[in-house]
Amino acid sequence: MYRFLLLVLALLLLGGCSSAPQFSRQDLMHHHWVLDRLDDELIELPARNRPDFEIGEHFTVNGIAGCNRYFGQGHLKGDRLKVSNLGSTSMACPPPLDTIEQAVLDTLQQGATLTGDTQRLILQGKRHRLEYKLRDWVY
Repeated sequence: MYRFLLLVLALLLLGGCSSAPQFSRQDLMHHHWVLDRLDDELIELPARNRPDFEIGEHFTVNGIAGCNRYFGQGHLKGDRLKVSNLGSTSMACPPPLDTIEQAVLDTLQQGATLTGDTQRLILQGKRHRLEYKLRDWVY
């Protein structure tokens, strides 16, 4: 009986260590995020047409990847975000926007783990880490 109680207690403690997803669909929807860092490097671009990220009604995703606009259908499973049916305009991007754009589109398509807080959203993909700052249109 003593061993059984210890086993139950250990399972309860281990169950308490697992964490629930940090972001819900409602937390992410209807916000405007601006890319601040790519792979821990500060993005230094003019404020106009800066790479950004938004999730709208029905969890649709859109924004500017570098110099092209993108759009798709977001999916949130636990702490993983993935965008399916990703499409974009197709203008040629000069450096460094071309590198930024490819990193953003690859990360969204392949899926990323979400972390952050109310002011910062971090998407950690297989190859890239995208850090966005909250810049809602209405304050």
